Amino acid sequence: MRELFKLLAAICFIVFIITSVLVLLFVNIERKAFVSATYKQAFEDQKLYERMPALLASALQASISQNPDAFPFLKELSVEDWQSTIASLLPPEEMRALADGALDSTFDYINGRTNTAVISLLPIKSHLVGESGVNVIKQFLKAQPDCTVEQLTQMGLGFLGGDIALCNPPAEAMGFIEPLIQSQLQTISAAVPDQVTIIAGTDSGTPNDPRFKLHIVRSAIRFSPFFVVLLLLVIALFAVRNLRDLLIWWGGPFLIVGVITALIGLLGSPLVGWFLQFLIQTQGAIFLPSLLASSIAETASAVAHQILIPVAFQGFVIAMIGLIMVVVGVFLGRRTLYQVT
Repeated sequence: MRELFKLLAAICFIVFIITSVLVLLFVNIERKAFVSATYKQAFEDQKLYERMPALLASALQASISQNPDAFPFLKELSVEDWQSTIASLLPPEEMRALADGALDSTFDYINGRTNTAVISLLPIKSHLVGESGVNVIKQFLKAQPDCTVEQLTQMGLGFLGGDIALCNPPAEAMGFIEPLIQSQLQTISAAVPDQVTIIAGTDSGTPNDPRFKLHIVRSAIRFSPFFVVLLLLVIALFAVRNLRDLLIWWGGPFLIVGVITALIGLLGSPLVGWFLQFLIQTQGAIFLPSLLASSIAETASAVAHQILIPVAFQGFVIAMIGLIMVVVGVFLGRRTLYQVT
């Protein structure tokens, strides 16, 4: 019977090692991968904030094109026009704030704190009605073909407000047109939405809400350390008869788990990064807005690095605890043997 107990303890020993390594990895992934701060740091490391004008331009152009009440002038602007406009209007620090807001809103949705995710356009609107907005419109007009007399007359009658062909007015007419630009920008700014919805959350609170299954998976990961503790108790039940047995049977797996996880933490960034990128590309579309999905997928390696830093530290600590337990256990065994002899 004792041999059977030791065999069962050895099986639990092996299962404990495999399970503990996976638990340490997945607990750290769950703790880091669903926090916007992780991706803000990754965006900074990989200079993805510089792409925000293009991402915002796509979202804004799509929103306006679907709005039947939007100005024809706004609908004529391409994604490239909006991109250059946004880059001209917003300084880098405000662009970063917009990106951070989008990340915060996205992960508030994923974590169940809100049922939608949005990007605020209020900073863009505030700059649009100022001098920088006038300059942007003037630069846009200069990029158009020269105005005909008919177009100038039409422009004077309803600048930007009607169904007109945009054109480049002569320099001598710009003094007359600039006040029109300033007055029309107020109206145009009102036509631009205060925010763009990037996750509508139409299934929120229903059985089809994709966050429900994610919540189950994350809850299972959070409770997984209790299974590891249970394995330790089973090992103690089957194999431990004294303090020396406890130190050896627990210290051994601690040492092995610590060494493995420390090595993964130090060397496993490419593998974990590939795993995260695979998850984002295959499952991310369910939770992430298309606006951010590709950029977040590119952060996989940087996110993996942030995840594995604590894994390496935890592995080192666990390995040291295991080593101390094994050394003390061996010492107690030798002292007992010496006393017997």
